[in-house]
Amino acid sequence: MTDTPINPMVSFGDRRRPAQDENAIGDISPWEVLRGIWARKEIIACTFAGFMAVAVIWLMTVVPTYTVETRIMLSPRAGEISTFDAENTPSLPDTETLQSEIQVLTSRPLVARLITDLGLAANPEFNPALHAPGFFGRIAVAFGIRDRQPPTDIEEITDVVLSRLEVYQKTSSRVIAIVFTSPDPRMAAIVPNRLAELYIAQQIEQRAGVNSDATKWLAEQITELRAKVQESEAAVEAFRTRSGLFLTNGSTLPQQQLTDLNSQLSVAEADRAAAQAKLGNARELLASGNAVNSAAEVLQSPLIQNLRQQEVALRAQIAQMSEALLPTHPKMQEAQANLADLGFQIEKEVRKIIDALENEARVAGARVNSLRASLTRLQRRMGELNQDEVKLRALQRDADTNRALLESFLRRYQEANARSEADGQAANARIVSRAQQPSEPTFPRMKSALMLAAIAGLIFSFLVAFMIEVFSRGFRAGDQVERATGMPFLGLVPELETQKGTAYPALDIVRDPAGLYAEAIRALQGNVLLARVGDRRARTVLVTSAIAGEGKTSTAASLARVFAMGGYRTIIIDADLRDPSLHEALGARRLPGLSDLLVGRAAFQHVIRQDNASYAHVIQAGTPVPNPTAALASSQMLWVLNALQQTYDYVIIDSPAAMAAADAQVLAKIADVTVLVVKWSGTNRRIVARALKLLSAASSRRVGILLTRVNLKRYRRYGVEGLNEYPPHTARPAIAAR
Repeated sequence: MTDTPINPMVSFGDRRRPAQDENAIGDISPWEVLRGIWARKEIIACTFAGFMAVAVIWLMTVVPTYTVETRIMLSPRAGEISTFDAENTPSLPDTETLQSEIQVLTSRPLVARLITDLGLAANPEFNPALHAPGFFGRIAVAFGIRDRQPPTDIEEITDVVLSRLEVYQKTSSRVIAIVFTSPDPRMAAIVPNRLAELYIAQQIEQRAGVNSDATKWLAEQITELRAKVQESEAAVEAFRTRSGLFLTNGSTLPQQQLTDLNSQLSVAEADRAAAQAKLGNARELLASGNAVNSAAEVLQSPLIQNLRQQEVALRAQIAQMSEALLPTHPKMQEAQANLADLGFQIEKEVRKIIDALENEARVAGARVNSLRASLTRLQRRMGELNQDEVKLRALQRDADTNRALLESFLRRYQEANARSEADGQAANARIVSRAQQPSEPTFPRMKSALMLAAIAGLIFSFLVAFMIEVFSRGFRAGDQVERATGMPFLGLVPELETQKGTAYPALDIVRDPAGLYAEAIRALQGNVLLARVGDRRARTVLVTSAIAGEGKTSTAASLARVFAMGGYRTIIIDADLRDPSLHEALGARRLPGLSDLLVGRAAFQHVIRQDNASYAHVIQAGTPVPNPTAALASSQMLWVLNALQQTYDYVIIDSPAAMAAADAQVLAKIADVTVLVVKWSGTNRRIVARALKLLSAASSRRVGILLTRVNLKRYRRYGVEGLNEYPPHTARPAIAAR
């Protein structure tokens, strides 16, 4: 048969996406959501009716309750012993203080006191033990399983009161609201008022108890501190006596002695240095051969000065006599002898002075050594005394601390006694607003409740429909498919009602060729006829799905019959070697087929058979093989397809689901085009996207999407063009989509 003319501008793999709705968010258009919600108007109506029925029944059966409020205001805390030494005014209660007082108001001991004070244990409203037993309760009493009059449980009554009590802080204020709810308007007003009174009375009792306990504790502490002060001061004096650390002019006696020795040692060392300097100078003069007579100590000696004067006078006399007498003259010789005698006496005196300097230096050195020895002994003594002084200071600090603490406690004790009577009856809170007995119930208010129920019912109904629509992640229209996937949309196939004697949709192609189902398959045929691969038209068509149960086998069988009925040489291959079902869709029994052909157990003439309802030829799956994927990916499979294309115009392949096995990917690689069958409004879009990713990678994106099992009634509600433009037809075929 000659090829059908192909539009060169149309490509089965065209990924050009149509213009999106400017109000679309991602791949969901708000208008689509609104149409989807409107399509579920029966759900909205039923949900609203049910909601209103429940609301009316509840309003008719609910017990009216009365809610009233008592307000108390917290004042600054004053008069506490712990704040007596604070000079500033008491601070206002902060948020933490307010929350703490709220916890006190809702504490179980205070509520238990309220129950006892008002006798709530005798009120059936609060005491579950006083409720009349129900049917099962009467049976339990009759058989002795339950007491006729159960004992009163104060904890259970407390739970009931707390469940109806609400205490909270008024916004941005020091006011605490006590709210109570009760079916009895009188009790609704009495309970919060009495709770506020008991709270204030408890504060006064606690204040008095705190003051009493504080003054008693202070008295005990003062007695103990007085004894400690006496003991610590006695310990100081006893240690001072033992150690000898008596103070004189601000310091101890050893400290004064050490200071005096240091001064004397400094003077002695200076004297020794001076004596050694004088002696050293004299010795240097003698050693150098210079006249020692020039030394300061020699010049300052009166005896040497007298001898020097005599020597000068004698020398003058000798000089005068030398003018008249010869040196050998007796007078001259006598004068010379006297001069020599004077020199000997001067030298003798100089020796005495040097000896005196040496003695002075020895004395000064001995004095320094003596002072140093005394200083060393005193320093060792001072080390011992310093340790004693450290102990003494520690004892003194203890005594001073005890005395300061005693004085502080005495002052606080006097202030506590002065303020205890004045502050004993003062509380940190006062009632600013008492609860009044209400005349009308606060809940429920019929008009407001019905209005709110109607509004809430509408919102809830639309929300239910909206959630169903939003979380329905399947495709419902072609523009959704192309916008979300970028793949061409091939058409819609309706889901047909089951009738007796009709087992598979492919049979409807023959029985009702003008029906909606047949028209939908022919629309798919038209897309396949227009598909092309390069310069030629597509001849090998793979039909698969993302998951099982979407109608791929029925679609493949129906498409093969439509092609055959249109005069095309068509053959359909069941490539689902794992779970074949094409023979069931065509109403035939299972026979050897593709697997036998691939492994060489059969030839073409043994596996190709005529369809019993059309001119199409069929190759069934055949005998199961251990590795179906490897068999389909073999060169033998490619040879089979090439051989079939030489004889047939179109080769249609039914494969397993793409997400179930890799068989669909292998076949998509060798097929010209791939038809991905997707269940209308059923298959999740993410699953479809993953299947497309696998198939597109193998088939260079020559994949089209066909929506099957379309619910016509729901589809027409969306107002989408498509199947609803065909004239109404009595739907007869098919179920069992694979």
